Amino acid sequence: MKSEGKSIIFISHKLNEVMAVSDRVTVLRKGRLVGTVDTTSVTERELAKMMIGRDVLFRLERKAIEQGREVLKVEDARAYNDRGIMSLNKLSIIVHGGEIMGVAGVAGNGQVELAECITGLRHLVSGHVTVEGIDVTNATPCTLTSAGVNYIPADRLGVGLVPNLSTVENAMLRKYRQEPMCRGTFIDYGAACTFADGLIKKFDIAVPLRNAPVKVLSGGNMQKLLLAREIEENPRLLIAEHPTRGLDVGATEFVRKTLLEQRDHGVAVLLISEDLDEILMVADRVAVMYEGRIVGIVDAHHADIAQIGLMMAGAVGAKT
Repeated sequence: MKSEGKSIIFISHKLNEVMAVSDRVTVLRKGRLVGTVDTTSVTERELAKMMIGRDVLFRLERKAIEQGREVLKVEDARAYNDRGIMSLNKLSIIVHGGEIMGVAGVAGNGQVELAECITGLRHLVSGHVTVEGIDVTNATPCTLTSAGVNYIPADRLGVGLVPNLSTVENAMLRKYRQEPMCRGTFIDYGAACTFADGLIKKFDIAVPLRNAPVKVLSGGNMQKLLLAREIEENPRLLIAEHPTRGLDVGATEFVRKTLLEQRDHGVAVLLISEDLDEILMVADRVAVMYEGRIVGIVDAHHADIAQIGLMMAGAVGAKT
């Protein structure tokens, strides 16, 4: 289209796309014009700083892993997807406290069903799921939350949050049965507002009005709210499914750093992502899924990307 003389305005927060296709870049931040630069005269890091207002870490420092107790154990799990096709085929995986286990694979190889079976959103037809030695196979989401399992779903607005409820109401979804928010059969809205204000401040969530529908927030602030709510439950196991999908570089950095902080606090983190760079950046081990099975587990620090690619395509790699 450009070669035909057409003018194109390309809007994106994905820096690699911007660098690949644009001639000039105009950066907006909080509704204001930051500047316009020639793409050939700027780096991704410089663009990110213009977008966020500070330097962005494209590589995160990680402490040495201190692998703890066995938190999650999935044994011979079998489950069907929504079309009635077997999506988990005798899958087994173990995740320890103090580690991030990345799950890599081409979309549609059972990653979504794995997360749903662990969090009580989908039933196993056979196999077992245990959390810290307690059998939670096909338990309800409420039971699993009580067991210390918390979930950041891929569909933040359709599954993780309730679009038409306010920030306060979404923040309290895990706690409305508990004191001080629960007063007998009534909700103490003042206590709920105090709790929500605490999350907003602690996690730097930008909200226009705390009683406005959560659907008016940006994707990054929705994700911060969802992450804050789940982390405030002090999880033993945190399932994060595509947690940075659709986020800008600043929100992406925040989410990744938060997952690493949880790992450093001894939480077992299961990170499901199609972004291999992201998995290798934050995970300690990488489990590769293909046709509903784990075909290999590798140390992320010494991973061979070519080997992982072959495993994603169905070649079996040696477990470590």
